[in-house]
Amino acid sequence: MNWSNECTVERLNRLGKRLAEQPSVVDRVMSEVDRAVPLRIRKFDQLRILTIMFKPRNLVAVAAVFALVAFGLRPWATNRENGADAWWFASPSAWAGELQAAIKEAGQRGVSCREQFVTVASDGSRSTSSTTSTVFSAGNRYRCDIYDEGHLRESQWYVPHADELTQTSVCYNDKTYTVTHHPKTREEVDLMTRMESLAQLLSESGRRLGTASVEGQDAVEFEITAKKIAAQADEAAVHIWLDQATKMPLKITWKSVDHSFPVYIVARILVQDHFDWNPALPADTFEPEIPAGFTKVDNK
Repeated sequence: MNWSNECTVERLNRLGKRLAEQPSVVDRVMSEVDRAVPLRIRKFDQLRILTIMFKPRNLVAVAAVFALVAFGLRPWATNRENGADAWWFASPSAWAGELQAAIKEAGQRGVSCREQFVTVASDGSRSTSSTTSTVFSAGNRYRCDIYDEGHLRESQWYVPHADELTQTSVCYNDKTYTVTHHPKTREEVDLMTRMESLAQLLSESGRRLGTASVEGQDAVEFEITAKKIAAQADEAAVHIWLDQATKMPLKITWKSVDHSFPVYIVARILVQDHFDWNPALPADTFEPEIPAGFTKVDNK
């Protein structure tokens, strides 16, 4: 060993001794041991681990480990720590059925979310609509409150009957309302049916993109291409962010491409977020409420 290496070893030994005298750093190293070492090995007595670590011949390596911990670096982080054994690393077919069942159960209790459109222009720029909707669903009933720049513009209630779906819409700006009878359930307002179908599509063709933070929650992002949704050849796709802790959706984006769009519009994206999977919904949430003095307008 040359003089330069001897000086380096001596410095590392001194650093190891100083760091070893700091209980807080020792605790942090043992915490890192807990993270990096499998459980069956962690059962090995920690005192014996420390004894081995602080033998003179091991101080150089130990000093390097302590220094890395002190500066927040952990190159030994295992795949297990990074989520390699987490549920989202398994094939979606392994857990999509559980997600579908959980969505169905939650749908009976009630769920709400926000919906908003984003327009993608040909130059790549995006503009977010000032109109938002809050959608409520429980069982087979739905309600949609539509806001323009935060002001309630319209409320829509969808109440199913034996052979039809009755839509009652109240427009607050012009003080009118309409009642429309649809021959069957409308998929575009059936929030829970769409959610359950997404779970099935995830099982068949979901592709994991990575982890992210959504509304302060740790999430995993998946993609479903339009070819799997409607046999389309364009770049439309659905992206869904699932809560790492609960597996429930935190955010969904539905990208649509339509050749009838103006030439300067490439796509439109429906964004669903602010999910509440157990909202405290008043009993009359899904009962149409027509304010006094509003005029009924016949549909033509």
